[in-house]
Amino acid sequence: MTYAVLNHPVTVVTRRVIRGTVATCAVIVAVALVTTASIDLGPALKARAEAAASQYMGRPMHIGRLSVHLWLGQFVVEDVVIEGLTPQSRPFLMAQRINVSMPWSTLVDRRVVFDAIEMTDWRMFVETFPDGTHNFPRFTRERRGPSAWTTTLQYVRAHRGEFTYADHGTPWSVVSRNLDVIVTRPTSEYRGQARFSNGTVSIQNYVPMRTDMRTTFRIVDGKVVLDRIDLTTDGSKSQRTGEVDFARWPEQTYRVVRSNVDFVKMRDIFFANRDFTVSGEGAFTGTFHLFRETVNGRSRTGRELKGVFSTAATSVNRYQFTNVRGALLWV
Repeated sequence: MTYAVLNHPVTVVTRRVIRGTVATCAVIVAVALVTTASIDLGPALKARAEAAASQYMGRPMHIGRLSVHLWLGQFVVEDVVIEGLTPQSRPFLMAQRINVSMPWSTLVDRRVVFDAIEMTDWRMFVETFPDGTHNFPRFTRERRGPSAWTTTLQYVRAHRGEFTYADHGTPWSVVSRNLDVIVTRPTSEYRGQARFSNGTVSIQNYVPMRTDMRTTFRIVDGKVVLDRIDLTTDGSKSQRTGEVDFARWPEQTYRVVRSNVDFVKMRDIFFANRDFTVSGEGAFTGTFHLFRETVNGRSRTGRELKGVFSTAATSVNRYQFTNVRGALLWV
């Protein structure tokens, strides 16, 4: 009786269905593991990656964890730290997570294609000293002849970030909070956009100013060409263009196309402890240049702000002025 039941056609078919279902589930689980599982590359490969990056930048770099999604061709780098000028200095970069996506198929043609790089929860700190030295690592190298391999970067996003620039010579600083930067390569040229909010600009001992910014830019010959910068600070709204040469840091120039200035707010910021009143609004156009120069055989960071300003009407205390125009130069 038992033999008959076990070998009944319905029982046989049922067993086959069960085996097939189990096999299908096993395949599904295996595929899910391959496509979603992250494989820790271990301390040996992590150490090699740290050493290679440190040698390339000329600055120690540390990685908390290095893993890979084999099926996706995606590397995950966690808890990244690039040191400052000394081990005691504030780190140049701290990033919680960097995802690097690189399809394996392009390697057959000797093409390294990074189709997406995403960095989240990061902080970058750049500082410049009176003698012109700075903590910017070496990110570019001169080529030693043609290479059989090509490297292409298609998309980069760095968001939930904060960038701080501190000029110890003046001193002045800017903190860009909630920073979101996107770089793409739609054609043969890299283009991008960036924005931040609730930033702070501090100039010497004056009252700090809140700052918000949006910009679009291009990368041309290693330089960042800012096509348009919309900058809003306490007491002013400006439209600017600019150019930053990272290979010759801190070399950068900004052209103020037009800046609308609230004189009352400017008085509160730059003359907070002075007893006078002012009224009116004005316009300013000019340039700001930050560069390295040699004076009396010593290197230093140079700064130059120059331009013209005008206002239809303003007052200082009880004195009224109309059609005021002037020029300024600050070094």
